[in-house]
Amino acid sequence: MLENRMIIRAGVKRNKGSFLGIGILLLLAALSLTAVLITVLAGNSYIRDEMERVGFGDLTAWASDVPDIEFLMESIREQEGVEAAEAQRLIFSEYEANGVESDSQGQMIPWTLSGSRYRFFQNNLSGYREAPEEIGGQEVYVSPSMKSMMDLEPGDTVTFPIARGGKTISLTVAGYYEDPFMGSSMIGMKGFLISEKTYEEIGSVIEETGMDALARDGLMIHIQAEDGITVSEVNRILVENTPLSMYTEFIHSADTMAGFMGILQNAFSAILAAFALVLFGVAMAVMGHSISGLVEQEWKNLGILKTMGYTGGRLTGLLTIQYGAAMGGGVILGMLLAVPAAGLISRMTVTTTGVLIPVHFPVLPCMGVFAILLLVPVSFCILRLRNIKRIAPMAAIRGELDTVSASETKFFRNGIQAGGLSFHLALRQVLTGRRRYMGACLVAVFLVFFASLAGRMNGWLGEDGKGMMDAFNPADLDLGVQVLGELGAEEMEQMVLSYTDITDSYLLAMPSVSVNGTNYTANVITEPERFHISRGQTSMGADQVVLTEALASDLGADVGDFVTIRGNKGSGEFTVSGIYHCANDMGANLGMSREGYLSIGEDDSRLWCYHYFLEDPSQKQAITEALEQTWGGDVHVHENSWPGLFGIISAMHMLIFFLYGVSAAFICVVTGMAGTKILDAEQKDMGIYKSIGCSVRMLRFSFAFRFGIVAAVGAVIGTLAAMGFTDPVVSTVMRLAGISNFASGNSLGSVLLPGSMVILLFFGFAWLLSGRIRREDMNVLTAET
Repeated sequence: MLENRMIIRAGVKRNKGSFLGIGILLLLAALSLTAVLITVLAGNSYIRDEMERVGFGDLTAWASDVPDIEFLMESIREQEGVEAAEAQRLIFSEYEANGVESDSQGQMIPWTLSGSRYRFFQNNLSGYREAPEEIGGQEVYVSPSMKSMMDLEPGDTVTFPIARGGKTISLTVAGYYEDPFMGSSMIGMKGFLISEKTYEEIGSVIEETGMDALARDGLMIHIQAEDGITVSEVNRILVENTPLSMYTEFIHSADTMAGFMGILQNAFSAILAAFALVLFGVAMAVMGHSISGLVEQEWKNLGILKTMGYTGGRLTGLLTIQYGAAMGGGVILGMLLAVPAAGLISRMTVTTTGVLIPVHFPVLPCMGVFAILLLVPVSFCILRLRNIKRIAPMAAIRGELDTVSASETKFFRNGIQAGGLSFHLALRQVLTGRRRYMGACLVAVFLVFFASLAGRMNGWLGEDGKGMMDAFNPADLDLGVQVLGELGAEEMEQMVLSYTDITDSYLLAMPSVSVNGTNYTANVITEPERFHISRGQTSMGADQVVLTEALASDLGADVGDFVTIRGNKGSGEFTVSGIYHCANDMGANLGMSREGYLSIGEDDSRLWCYHYFLEDPSQKQAITEALEQTWGGDVHVHENSWPGLFGIISAMHMLIFFLYGVSAAFICVVTGMAGTKILDAEQKDMGIYKSIGCSVRMLRFSFAFRFGIVAAVGAVIGTLAAMGFTDPVVSTVMRLAGISNFASGNSLGSVLLPGSMVILLFFGFAWLLSGRIRREDMNVLTAET
């Protein structure tokens, strides 16, 4: 009807600022939530599809020094439950680039165009390029994650030690390739594509040098299971009936590798999804406050419309259409913008994830998000507009407001003090009109809580990633040294002592074992009391073992239960004595004493890593350089870190920057919505203050102080909530990465910084908005109401 359209147009024109603000808030919420949804769904699906395309098996074993590959492959193919098995050749070797040494062995994989299974990136990582016709003899292609781990770019050199006596090969990075199962910076092992000729030359050196070889022949065995057979069952059959376990370095299922590849993406997406839901809650709170203000502002006009025959239901419908148009426009635009935003996220994270996630709009999931983001606010809007039915037409025309709204002006009864006039005037206005500022306070609570949560995560991670590494290591250390070849441990230790005293030490080995038929890494330690135990007791006895929470859940075991563990020389039954913390392999690992492992596994001096605590930890870098320069490939040195950690730290900093940026946008919108209404309602008040000599500067400070006070109240509540709920909330997300011992602590920065930032943002935006006070004319005092 014509009159309905006229009322809607007039309402939109009169309250365009509020509708625009609500639209922007829901746009940001829809943009964040949809971008996360697109990234997670597309990323996980793409990784699994690509793993299948390149031939990764349901189960893949990495093996080395296999004397008869054909015999091994035939013995695997003959087993019940194995549909197919394919061997992919490679060479295991350490590597170094740009002064950074690898923490795990790399895998040099021969590549030919005819057998190509990989995609190649453009050098700027913005998209794909055609595969090269061949890889040069001195060239190598690397994963994009090597850019974040070692700052590798085309033209840089990667050096691989092949044998003792300084026999190395240096290859020039020709570009990047997409590795869907080893490409993530969270995975230590990395693939390097080399030419067939280079592969054969390295193989010849390995064969000629014999025991002096540092690199090793190896292969990936991709095993496809028959339908109806579980991966664990296939693994058990292979361990029991084939010689595979004699040569296996490690073995992983496709699900496990896909989990490794998506661990960062899923963890950060979970945090961003939670933030998007917080933004949605904030938008709802602001909308509720806006509706209350609009009904109060239009009380008289709504009463007039009622005298003209408009019912409360009809008026509610007209206002719902106005709010619905703003909400629908914001949600639709936000979801459309999420597509290019997800593409930007994919390009920005390719150096961390190792894959370029294709962006497509998942129609059905996004329709569900659209329904939630629109129907929930519309229902909430209708609920909040129910007060319209209580409007008595004649009372509203006479200017009689609802008693609840009018009563709040009686709250403040004290006079304004002369000292600190701006602040006391602001405090009086907040207390007497507190409902006007409720939305801003709720926004401050939510944003400070989430900013504090992200800040605490960053603080836990630390500048050097100590929090993350403490979670991944089974026991603490300053420096780890693994002695290889003919070098003696005593000789190595003397060099360490020449730099600083050793205050304490222990040995740690990480062999692969089979638990109830499934392969896992065992952290074997000479001093089990060093394990980080959360429940039960450590594995002091030779027949005891400790499990992580993740592994205990997978096995359905708990403290006091028994598990069967098989090593490379036998098997035995062990009692689960406790639950400990170690996030290696996404938490799928166990801890044993040295005596316990030697009852089922063979001893080897090269198996053990010497972990030291140094009197002067600052000497770690100097010791590392001295050991490597003196003995080269006969020693492997590592600190409480790994190259991929710096990519995680960078991603965390980007996440915090994004959270603060979106928070600033929300604060700007909320301050503009609330502040504009307040200034409109207080035009006469401002004229009065000017007429009695109050300067514009003082009035602007007073106005900004109002939002500062409200934000301070919200900041206190949000900070207290973060102190109480951060650890359990983040621990839930961190379990995706196998980290079950997250504890943030309360540092001065994590407690004060987020709240201070939100207070300053509210104060700053309010100060900018108050610039219109200088344009207020005192003639408004003579205007009729």
